[in-house]
Amino acid sequence: MKILLATFWGLPHIGGVDLYIRQLKLGLEQRGHKVDILCRYPDGSGYSILNHNRHLPRSSVYSLVDSNVKAYFKESLSGLDPLVQDAEVEQYCYEVGAAYLGVDSYDLIHAQDVISARALARIRRPQTALVTTIHGYLAGEWFLSLKRQGVLNDSERRERLWHYAVKREQLGLDSADAATLPTQWMKDKMAGEFAVPVDKLNVVPNGIDIHGFANQLLGGTDLRPASGKKVIICPARFDPLKGHKYLIRALAKLRRMRDDWVCWLVGSGGPEFNLRELVKLHGIEPDVMFLGTRSDVPALLRQSDIFVLPSLQENHPYAVMEAQVAGTAVIVSDAGGMPEMVTHGETGLVFPVENDEQLYQHLLLLLSDEQLRNHISSQARHAGYERWSLDVMMARIDAVYEKALVRKRERIGSI
Repeated sequence: MKILLATFWGLPHIGGVDLYIRQLKLGLEQRGHKVDILCRYPDGSGYSILNHNRHLPRSSVYSLVDSNVKAYFKESLSGLDPLVQDAEVEQYCYEVGAAYLGVDSYDLIHAQDVISARALARIRRPQTALVTTIHGYLAGEWFLSLKRQGVLNDSERRERLWHYAVKREQLGLDSADAATLPTQWMKDKMAGEFAVPVDKLNVVPNGIDIHGFANQLLGGTDLRPASGKKVIICPARFDPLKGHKYLIRALAKLRRMRDDWVCWLVGSGGPEFNLRELVKLHGIEPDVMFLGTRSDVPALLRQSDIFVLPSLQENHPYAVMEAQVAGTAVIVSDAGGMPEMVTHGETGLVFPVENDEQLYQHLLLLLSDEQLRNHISSQARHAGYERWSLDVMMARIDAVYEKALVRKRERIGSI
């Protein structure tokens, strides 16, 4: 088949969606499919089908789309919130860009978010099947962002914006012939909060090319821990949703009990200054290293003793999968789908979201009990190789694609 992998988000990008698309493309091509990727530029300034070097600047369509869409809103939906208007304009710009670049030669389109799914559903050929994958809780993430901006203080406006966020999720999923989600947690949320039919939702955990990742683990790095120090690693972009401040608070408590560790924070982002200030406030600057964005994370995982992801919201993070395959003892919060990935006491330790005291206790336990740490590391590696292989994911994806194609043929036949 000829398959288009499409996303509203910019590529390349450091994050799970980018990694998922690359892994999925690899798996599909290994099965003999021809695969293209449609995305926005990383800075949002244009649209591209990456492997064909086809591009369209956003500036070439924005003015026309903006004027027409907002004229319609003024006439038919006066009083529509400006945030909703802007979001709709961006979606229609993406839709126009996709139509210009051409999406009518594909047997199946696999959208990676509800925004691209809704846009592509309107311009695809009638016989082209559409699958949507939900990587995260878009409505919740959008609302947290608006809350940080102080936009949601008015209760009436908050209710209207939430209604739009829910409708956007529903429309993106309703547009698809089938949908995949990596966790049961996300499936329950989509079915419960957004009333998506359960028979359309298929749980397909993410997978990775384990052989390729194992080779990366053996790669070189210029970083070495000080002699006698255990390494605690947290590879996550600096974003309030990643919960770094709770890790720092836990580390401050840990430092009062023992000093035979160092923490590597691997990532970058806006809150870095505030996190550095928090580290300074707690007096643990010598113990916490800000490493920035790095390309040698697998090699760093190989040197690490404990992996921590203290997120407030997650679905099925690749970082946890990689840490388990690397055989690093894992500590995660119970956010989202992570408890489905980590069996407490066997393949890792789980603590309640925002509970820095429990996180501290878990860190202290793993540093103090080498036998438990080694047991969890071994069990995590075994489970990782068994559960997160690309072949396992692709077998499930094949089944979803077949379901979408059958459903599409049935609908065409009934017309």
